[in-house]
Amino acid sequence: MSSATRAARRASIAPAAVLAACAGAALLAAGGATAADNGLFASTEPLVLRLAAPFSTNKNPRVEPEYEHAKLQFPDAGGTRTVDVRVRVRGKSRAQACDFPPLLINFSTSDLVGTLFEGEDKLKLVTHCRVSDSYDQYLLLEYLTYRTLNLLTDMSLRARMLKVTYYDTERRRVIAERPAMFIEDEQRFAERKGLQKVGLERIDPARYDRGALGLVEMFEYFIGNTDWSALAGPQGSECCHNVVPYQRADGMLVPVPYDFDSAGIVNVPYALPDARLRIVSVKERLYRGATCEPVADLEPRLAKYDALRPQIFELFSMSSGLEKSYASNATSYVNQFFATRSDPKKIERAFRSGCKS
Repeated sequence: MSSATRAARRASIAPAAVLAACAGAALLAAGGATAADNGLFASTEPLVLRLAAPFSTNKNPRVEPEYEHAKLQFPDAGGTRTVDVRVRVRGKSRAQACDFPPLLINFSTSDLVGTLFEGEDKLKLVTHCRVSDSYDQYLLLEYLTYRTLNLLTDMSLRARMLKVTYYDTERRRVIAERPAMFIEDEQRFAERKGLQKVGLERIDPARYDRGALGLVEMFEYFIGNTDWSALAGPQGSECCHNVVPYQRADGMLVPVPYDFDSAGIVNVPYALPDARLRIVSVKERLYRGATCEPVADLEPRLAKYDALRPQIFELFSMSSGLEKSYASNATSYVNQFFATRSDPKKIERAFRSGCKS
């Protein structure tokens, strides 16, 4: 290995504080998981992977991304297994803002029988965006945001932290070794929860289970996210935006949100609020409830945060790999929510100021 290659590799290695969370992941992740319990997401321990692909291609955001052949190595039965996969760039805003865009991994399901990935078809891989310590922290904060939603409701997608070594098959060298995360596949979630994905251009809020929609509205406010809609997608697109609508057996719809990088609690530099919302920063919370509800109707949702407050604080203050300054900023942001929650006047302003008389 040349001195230049060694230097590039050293520059790509993530800080010890983040990657320490990945120590021993291979043994912990591989042991005892079954397809029935969707073992890929059953553990909170980071999973160590190696992805070899031609990463130099498909970087032009104006060109429709195409799948490239790749190889994925993961822990299996006390050792490792390597399987053929296909990989392509995905996403819009992140793909344009990031030096290293998010990816979609497409598996050959027959290769996965008896492994941690059994039953998976496609998985979204959320990457580090840029090779820097700060972007590792932003990714970890987004992962903890998924974990927070999991505390509030089981009608939520699960996430799994990873430590990924990326090997570029064109340049024949390791180009990065960074934290990443998998997001639970939307169809696998539907099967797990006995739901059905729906495809509609727009959705009347009355079609949603009011409690389920209200929970999402409150959660998006809690994390300071306005980059979502449970009622419509971008112009000319199918509903919804960063929300998947599912139908229950009784016909009612349930919204399941994802993609929280634009949330104030994460506060990634490229995130900007929509100018039409008249807020200047993603850290400025804005309630985007679909209906104008009395404060009394909001109380059960607020009470859920009261009950989970210690666990939420523990997530952001005690998570391995989250540096002190980022943990402090996140817990301060959570405290601001509870300061609003404890003041009736602030609640009225936050949740009802946009209501028409």
